[in-house]
Parts: sequence; C-alpha cells; structure tokens
Amino acid sequence: MASIFGVGISRLNPVACLNRLCKVSKNHNVVQVALMTKVADRKSTQYIKPPPYPYWEKEWTGIDIYTDPMPYRFDDNTRLLVVDGPPAMGKTKVCEKIAAEFGLLYMPPPSHDQLYVDRYGYDLRTADPELPRIAKTFDLPRFLENPKDQRTGIFQEHFLLMRMDQYMNAVLHMLSTGQGVVLNRCAYSDLVFTEAMVKAGYLSSMVYNHYMTMRNVGLHSLPRPHAIIYLDAPVKVVQDKIKQRGRPEEVKSKLFSTQFLTDLEQAYKEKYLKYMSTHTHILAYDWSKEADLNGITEDIDKLNLDDYTTDMLQDWVFNSREDAAYLRQYLDQDRFELYTVMLTECDALVTEDLYLDDEESYIEEDVMRRRFPSRRFATGFNPEMGDKVFTKENERLLTFCRQTVGDYVNSDFVKTK
Repeated sequence: MASIFGVGISRLNPVACLNRLCKVSKNHNVVQVALMTKVADRKSTQYIKPPPYPYWEKEWTGIDIYTDPMPYRFDDNTRLLVVDGPPAMGKTKVCEKIAAEFGLLYMPPPSHDQLYVDRYGYDLRTADPELPRIAKTFDLPRFLENPKDQRTGIFQEHFLLMRMDQYMNAVLHMLSTGQGVVLNRCAYSDLVFTEAMVKAGYLSSMVYNHYMTMRNVGLHSLPRPHAIIYLDAPVKVVQDKIKQRGRPEEVKSKLFSTQFLTDLEQAYKEKYLKYMSTHTHILAYDWSKEADLNGITEDIDKLNLDDYTTDMLQDWVFNSREDAAYLRQYLDQDRFELYTVMLTECDALVTEDLYLDDEESYIEEDVMRRRFPSRRFATGFNPEMGDKVFTKENERLLTFCRQTVGDYVNSDFVKTK
C-alpha cells in the first residue's frame, strides 16, 4: 500500500551515532544507507551484541557511563516507532504486526488499572464512597460517561503523566537493550485530545495552561520518535468503527460527536503531525477500510535511515558516547526530579479543578491509610505486606504516576513484578 504522504527523507538512529563515534569509515565521501531489517531477513552472520543491561533490576551507576558497552547493543532496528490515529482504527493490530516483523517490543497503551491498582493488588477505586468528590478516582469509563465532570482536568493530566512515563520507559529500554520499541500513541500526541477537549468546553483555559506547562517541561529533554505511522479516516468512518468495536462506554458516550472528532482530526494534523514532521518521519495511510498490513512494514523497510543532510531526528545525534549514557542515566534515575520540576513550574497556575484543599487532602490520606495496608509504607518497604525492609533494595522501575508498570511484560528477557 502506498502512503497518503510521507514527510521527511532522513532518519538517524543510535547505530549511526555509533558509526560516527567509532569512525567506522575514514572515507567521508561514502554515503551509508541503513534500513530496518525484518526478522525474516536477518543474516545469521550478524555480529554478536553484548547482553542487555538488566535495567529492570539493576541501577545504572556513574561507572557504567564510561564502562558499559551501550552503543554496541544498537543495530538498524534500534528505533522508536509510534502508531497513531483516531479511536477504533485498529492501532493495536498494526503495532503487533510491526513488532513481529522487526523484532521490536510492543508496549500497550497505559491504562487506569496501572494508576489505581497498586503492586499489592489493592484497587484504590473501592475507597471512592468515603472520599470527597474531587478526590474520587476518575477512569476512562467514568470520563466517557460524563466528559464535563470537574475531574476531567485531573483525568487528562493523569493520561499525560502515564504516557510520559511510558515514553521514558521506551527510550530507557532501547538504550539499555538495543531492542527497538513500538508504541500505541505517545506522550507527544496526547496533546490532540487536550486541544479537542478545550474546544468542546470540557477543560478550562486554566487547566489547559497547567497541562501545557507540564507537557513542555516534561517533554523538553526527551527525543522524538524515529517514525510515526498515522492511520487516517473520515469522521463518519471513525464513528462507524467505534460502533463496530462495540464497547458500551464508547457507544453510549456523547464524547465522539462529529464536532469533537473533527476537532480531534484537525489537532492531529495541525498541532501534532505538522510539528513532528520536521523531526520525525511521518507515514500516513487511508485506513477507512481494513488494509494490507504488509504495506506498512514494506514502507518502513524502505526508509533511508542515515541521511544527515537535514534536521530530521537530530534528537538522536550525540556528540559523544557519554552524552548518550547521560540520557540513559537521566531516564533511569532522574525522572522523579523531573516530576518535581514540572510541579514547581505549575505552582503559579493552581486551579481548584486539579488540586485538593487541605481538608480534602487530609480526608484522602486518612481513608487510604485506613483502608489499604499497602498505603502505610513505601512500596518495597512495607512489613505489613511481607516486604523484608532490611534486606531488600527498593523496587526497580517505580514510576512517578503509575502504581504498576505493564510496559515490559511481552519482552523475552525483562521480568517485572
């Protein structure tokens, strides 16, 4: 299948960075073209790479910055790809196809179960009857039932934080293992829903400003994807596909009106794809009908990955091996500091739709500690839950917004609890 449009003609990945750092070729007139390689086409003679750095159980140290053979894990498939588009377009199926064809790790989109069900199995949503309204949980089904709820601002910022957390995990996985990742939507595209929600009157201007401040601070240091696969369709087709998918909360929701989906499409193309096209390859497809997935993988397979003549994917150009290692360290150890900076930048933008007052905060804390033994101590240091607090190190892969992480469950070598 031919794409509707392809924006950008150059790509760069860490293996290109490796070539530059190691100066593989002394002939500067040689033009190297690196293409992603399908699993079926890989040669048995490929060089043996160092084993993955076990980031899921071992902390990256200052010594590792200079001694770990990180760049030598990279190959032509060490890429970050994103499949994007309106609801019900079959993005999961496309992600799984791309992951299987190129040997990538597919990270399913974050869910509110990761936000509200903690690592010990307690579902915080069961405490809602005892909480003030603003403190009650607000997941996707509840949002679809009432998009005008006061908690919609909190809901949307939670989604931003969850997607941002997953995006950092994706880059961390790539730099630690050399395996590429494919995402179903991402932190960068979360903006399109916010834009449509503001136009629909679901979010106030104060909440929007707060969201944008958090987004700009949070994404400032993160590299943009290598490629975006956008599945396009007219609004009427999207509505029909939502009905065909048959999820009751979606079918009954007033959210997916013609106007909202029109605003969503406009935000996708003008606020997201247009901006990303100067940094990232865009492959867009008319997805009105079920299409041949092989066409997408063939288009990906033909992309020129090593044309350095433009600004395309400069996020992945590192001046030294240490620069790449510092990004790796930032993703592993400094994300909590990033969260603190994000909140500090938003201190002047306090709005009652996003924050609990002192009394509400006291009630929430009291209910949580009384209802859930898991909330009385930090995760990994909770004797009531059987943690051996004096012999066990803190849990790896703790996130700043999700109780649990499901990003690595389908990786052969990553084991999470």
